[in-house]
Amino acid sequence: MRSPLLPSFLFLLFVPFLRAEPEFPLTADSKPQPDVPKGTMIKDSYTAKEGSVFPGTQREYQIYLPAGHDQSKPAAFMVFQDGVIYQAPVVFDNLIAKKDIPPLVGIFIKPGVVSAANDNALPRFNRSYEYDSITPTYSQFLIDEFLPAIEAKHGLKLSTDPNHAAISGNSSGGICAFMAAWHRPDRFRRVFTGVGTYVGIHGADQLPVLVRKFEPKPLRVFLQSGTGDNNLYCGDWWMANQMMERSLTWAGYDVNHAWGEGGHNQKHASQIFPDVLRWLWRDWQTNIEVKANPKGESKWRGYEVVGDGEWSRILLPTENRRAYERIEVLASSKDGEVTAAGFAKKNTATLDDSPDAILIVVSSDGRIATFPFSGDSNDSRGLAYNHKGSLCVGADGLPSAESVRGGRDGSKRASKPEDAVFQHLCFRSDGVLISTHASVGGRLRVSLPNGRVKSLEVKPLEFLGPPVAITLSPDQSTLYFTGGKSCEYVGSLQIGDDGSLQHCQRYGQLECFGLADSEIAARGLCVDTNGWLYVATSLGIQVCDQAGRVNFIIPTPKQPYDVCFGGKDLGELFIACGDTIYKRPTKAKGVVSGQQAPLKPAPPKL
Repeated sequence: MRSPLLPSFLFLLFVPFLRAEPEFPLTADSKPQPDVPKGTMIKDSYTAKEGSVFPGTQREYQIYLPAGHDQSKPAAFMVFQDGVIYQAPVVFDNLIAKKDIPPLVGIFIKPGVVSAANDNALPRFNRSYEYDSITPTYSQFLIDEFLPAIEAKHGLKLSTDPNHAAISGNSSGGICAFMAAWHRPDRFRRVFTGVGTYVGIHGADQLPVLVRKFEPKPLRVFLQSGTGDNNLYCGDWWMANQMMERSLTWAGYDVNHAWGEGGHNQKHASQIFPDVLRWLWRDWQTNIEVKANPKGESKWRGYEVVGDGEWSRILLPTENRRAYERIEVLASSKDGEVTAAGFAKKNTATLDDSPDAILIVVSSDGRIATFPFSGDSNDSRGLAYNHKGSLCVGADGLPSAESVRGGRDGSKRASKPEDAVFQHLCFRSDGVLISTHASVGGRLRVSLPNGRVKSLEVKPLEFLGPPVAITLSPDQSTLYFTGGKSCEYVGSLQIGDDGSLQHCQRYGQLECFGLADSEIAARGLCVDTNGWLYVATSLGIQVCDQAGRVNFIIPTPKQPYDVCFGGKDLGELFIACGDTIYKRPTKAKGVVSGQQAPLKPAPPKL
């Protein structure tokens, strides 16, 4: 017999699925108003040339020019993905008239499409690749290619001040807008994302964690989503947007949000868009600057080490007006002297076409000197101070190593006291030398003071290449090393008192977020007295605790190739960036294992 309660039970079961989405009526700010000056719209299309990052793509775009726009002056502007959304031109008219926002130029771009090869073929739709990717590719296209092209074609003059630029988008266009500002806060600092796709399509599900690890950027961000947002194979949009908001708040960003019960559409975002603009551009007439961590409430762990200081460029001396290149290795002494190896560029004016190998020495009080040493531009050398106070230079493919010693007059000369072939090196305080072996790929070698040599082969498949750079733990019992350019792991092995090498394994897993082909390019590394490991990577300096966990990432002005502590009390962080050197003050203290006794740090929190 069928229960009379069954129909009622089924009805209650299906009620949540039958509930209509709430309405989001537009306010007067989103509707044309009488006596409000109207802006003009320009419609056009853009085809990317073969050298573009998106070759062959065609896209339509529109440009909004506010009433009375003066094209001779740099204009504040706002970029939108997916063309005209949120009734933006009408909202611009109304809010500009009220002086709630500056007289913005609006740029509405649609995603790229590659035309079909023939009538029996489909076009290639670039939207997901362009918008959902977390690499810098779209920001490169937008900033370096598209915007300059439309400025030239239409006689526009867009402001180069990032505080005058905003960017927005819905769904995949939302994550695209956020990533463009994230990668290029030097061009965009105000972001609005509606039902943003912060889920696992092209890796954006990593963003809530990465926001917590990266040093806060100068961005102002507004997010919108609702309980009816998508919940698909790649993630839950509603939960992902909340995760993003919590991470941005935790990291100290200037962030706001609007949650509702809407679905994956533009309805709610369009309703709140006028107020979003007011919030994004608040105080624009008196205080236009968007700052990182404006309230000082960030919980970013890096502040415990680097404080709120900034990188400063070291002005290197030039000889005969020759600049430098290949500054990629560093070493520091216990007195805080930092030495870099590089090459002076070719001087075409004097027909000098052979680069000179140069040692650049930065004393702890900031004085800078340069000294020549033997080598050519194909060399890749490591540097380290040994237990006798000599600076040793590793040789790449050469029959011996060089030791650079200081003379009484302050000069430095190169000698060749070692019978060894190695690339990168470090010393223990008892005179033990650990090096990467150039003649046999994938080998680490230990040279004892008594002349005995021990070596260990590092499996190339495990680390995607031979060891690149090495450093010792503060207690000098563990050797850390970086692998190939695509390897995201730091290797670790134990060094016995007798120089034996054992227990080689992957140790720390570095972040590869947003890097094309996972080219993390982990190179140089160093440690502080707490046992924390600093690794120079394409993303900046990644800092691991003793357990191998990346706790935070310090962005760098340029690609860093090596990192070390130097300066007074070994309290400044130095990076080699190819053509120059930068430094940044820290609250930490570095370790120079070759000249300091072993130090046992406190154990990590596990």
